[in-house]
Amino acid sequence: MKPSRETLWILFNLVLGFAAGLLVGWGPLGASTSMVVVLGLTGGLAGALLGAWSHFRPRRRYVWWGHCGVLLIIALATVVPLYRIGMIAPPSELPAVNFKRLQRALDYAYPYFALKETDSAALFARYAPQVESAADDADYWRIVGQMLAELNDGHTGLLSPSARSGRHYFATCRAIGDAIVVDEVGQIAMAAGLTRGDVVLAVDGRPIEEALEALSPILRAGSSPQQRRAKAAFSILSTNHRSLRTTVTGPTGERTITLARPDESPAVASQSSRIEQPPITGERLVSGLGLIRIPDFEAGGERDRIAEFDIALNGLLDAPGIILDLRGNGGGSTFVSDPIAGRFFDTPFTYGHDEFRARLPQRGWRARFDYRVTPRRPTYTGPLVLLIDEYNFSTAENFIVALVDSGRATTVGRLTAGGSGNPLTFRLPGGGLVRFSSGAFHRNDGTLVEGHGIAPDVTVDWTVDDFRAGRDPDLTAAESFMASLNAILPSSFD
Repeated sequence: MKPSRETLWILFNLVLGFAAGLLVGWGPLGASTSMVVVLGLTGGLAGALLGAWSHFRPRRRYVWWGHCGVLLIIALATVVPLYRIGMIAPPSELPAVNFKRLQRALDYAYPYFALKETDSAALFARYAPQVESAADDADYWRIVGQMLAELNDGHTGLLSPSARSGRHYFATCRAIGDAIVVDEVGQIAMAAGLTRGDVVLAVDGRPIEEALEALSPILRAGSSPQQRRAKAAFSILSTNHRSLRTTVTGPTGERTITLARPDESPAVASQSSRIEQPPITGERLVSGLGLIRIPDFEAGGERDRIAEFDIALNGLLDAPGIILDLRGNGGGSTFVSDPIAGRFFDTPFTYGHDEFRARLPQRGWRARFDYRVTPRRPTYTGPLVLLIDEYNFSTAENFIVALVDSGRATTVGRLTAGGSGNPLTFRLPGGGLVRFSSGAFHRNDGTLVEGHGIAPDVTVDWTVDDFRAGRDPDLTAAESFMASLNAILPSSFD
């Protein structure tokens, strides 16, 4: 016997009311599971009663009003959370108003205050007087950037304008052991006698460690000590003044060099915008091992990283072992990294999860999201080594966790940057933009990546001499490890 139209009408209103109650409890209210159920049942009962009442007392206009109310609730459940995190333009461009909104957004969604041992109210209270006296939008951006830098979170800080905007980069450096070593050298610095491999001893009269600490917090903020040191090293030979004086030592001895920016020095747009990374490439080493370099996991744009990787791996499927060079890979999207990882798995593997303080519509109002690798064919089942370093961050660390915690790969190199945040963006007056972490990534054993990083199975310490000579101790260690496995490598390393 088919249910009557009246019964179907009542059931329809019951389901609609139940869904609205669940959505309100699960979304904007962020209620407990039991309260969400209560709200859902209450909404369902109200919907059923309204449907029944409209049947016995034919005043259907009240029902349609009720339906409009449900649609309004759904709209509010979508819009309100987005407004609270700053994704919807604010009604006021006043810095003080925007600053209070930023505080409410972080209190609503930021997951790491306890980990960072930071009192949100005290942090914002310290900077509020500066905000009140901000001269203009640019001054306000600077204040907010400095405040967020105190969180020491690589995913949290001033996004636009770039912290490097207006600075002239004479050269970039990297930390090797206790030394800060010149890496890429610009034309002005090269003409002045600075060379790749020089060790920086002092900058503008400050010993190098003091000079690193004197950099703006915005330039050296990071999720871990190793990331903060790497970021500070990158910017130590840059300035927003007319000149910079540095003392370095190299094969030719110690010397002091004065670097002066040109009269029409640009705002270094190339330093503040994304530099196009090289493609993913694969090669077969003399040992017979395969080597694949993965510079990032970026999605979109002109590159198809998954297709590039598949081409590289497909040419090495018969290799007795493969080394994935992830050094310098700062992340991207798990929509890229997870499919790439899938080429090394026979069965699906869940390798961790994000926990969210704020339930947001773009995430289906979920409080948790599991990360899972799904196998893709053809699968490579041979030995696998990952080369990792302090520049691996965010999605790159997700990728490493997936392959390490599954037991699928061994890591060689140095401790990674230690950052996971699933960041959100927040609009500032005048076109400024900040971002902040919203998800705390946990490995399967419950440990956080944020602030800790991933320790290598085989630690390799570089020396300045290695860097100057162009040697690659990481690759050497990886090949030696593969040989020690006796994994179909009979005499390649003899």
